[in-house]
Amino acid sequence: MRDKIALLERRRDGIREWLEDEAPHAASDQKHLEIASPERAYWHHGYQAALNDIIDLLNPVTRKSGSVGIPN
Repeated sequence: MRDKIALLERRRDGIREWLEDEAPHAASDQKHLEIASPERAYWHHGYQAALNDIIDLLNPVTRKSGSVGIPN
């Protein structure tokens, strides 16, 4: 489990560094909080993708394309 946590921490730190370099304004703009904004939709899309990554990391199941929920 510790290896998985370390992997998540490295991913997080890499994203933090990228944000500092590429979009330092992101921390203060907070446009994702505006109802019906494109930023809000992108934020939710990214968040659900992150949750999928964590679920896959904690519960790895090899899947074939198009066979969601059906283990190989």
